[in-house]
Amino acid sequence: MPYLLTKTTKNIISIILLFTSTRAFAFLASSVPLARTNNKIPTSSIPSSFIDCNSFLKSSSTNINMSSSSPTGESVNNENQNNLPRIDRSEVVGSTKWLRLETLTYTDITNKERKWDYATRTTKKSKDSADAVVIIPLLKRPYAKKNDGDNDNSNDNAGDDSTFDTLLVEQFRPPVGKSTLEFPAGLIDAGETPEQAALRELKEETGYVGEACKIAPTVSPLVCMSPGLCDETVRCVVVVVDLDNPYNDPNGALFEATPDEGEHIRVHRVSLKDGFQKLLDQGEEGGSRSALSSPMAIQGLYLFAMGLEIGKSIK
Repeated sequence: MPYLLTKTTKNIISIILLFTSTRAFAFLASSVPLARTNNKIPTSSIPSSFIDCNSFLKSSSTNINMSSSSPTGESVNNENQNNLPRIDRSEVVGSTKWLRLETLTYTDITNKERKWDYATRTTKKSKDSADAVVIIPLLKRPYAKKNDGDNDNSNDNAGDDSTFDTLLVEQFRPPVGKSTLEFPAGLIDAGETPEQAALRELKEETGYVGEACKIAPTVSPLVCMSPGLCDETVRCVVVVVDLDNPYNDPNGALFEATPDEGEHIRVHRVSLKDGFQKLLDQGEEGGSRSALSSPMAIQGLYLFAMGLEIGKSIK
């Protein structure tokens, strides 16, 4: 049976595109891991349905068609060097193992030469390739049978398809000196598609296994992060998590998160239907933690939460 996006799911994707079109992902300039210790999850820890979908994910990409590239696939600067503004050259100022500082020389729209300092990852392949993925998990029961009211068996959880949650991760971020609250995210490893990276990072950071074949992940176009500071770009990936999958039972023996060494992650499951701006404003529900000890919400996540609240008011 073909999978149809619900109205609520479409609204979620619209909100994602709305905040990614601004500078909403500036927060992730330092929020994804800078290094990886391995490239793959041991197949013994993944359901067979996930493994069987690897070939599909390598050759298929469910992209939201909002590409801003030229019809030829080349940048305007490559087509006509006389077009302004344009990048003229770049000089390396300094470098560490993972980051490099460069000074760009560019010509602005008035034909005046200017300089701009920016940071880039030493692992960045090209300006046209994403450094990382940001994952928006949708926790639901997509294959549950609709409860038509004729079944009075209160113990039948298969008819409960009303759950619609997401996952947030909390971890300490040294650049801001405190913990942050954000969507799961991570670098794309060599040879990976955005879909594969999203499914791997989701499993590693949260323990949940995303759907790969029947409901393929939805991938955004390339979006920038903090273009005044760095050239980091990401793809946002919407991943459906089937709560009826035994691998997604936090109390079951098959459930296991495998974060990288040095990653100490606390996972929050929150309702998308109820909204979670209160959680971002007050930390734990009920304000059990003070403002100083509560995690700092990343900008994109906070805009996402505001979009949910605004969506509630639209009739």
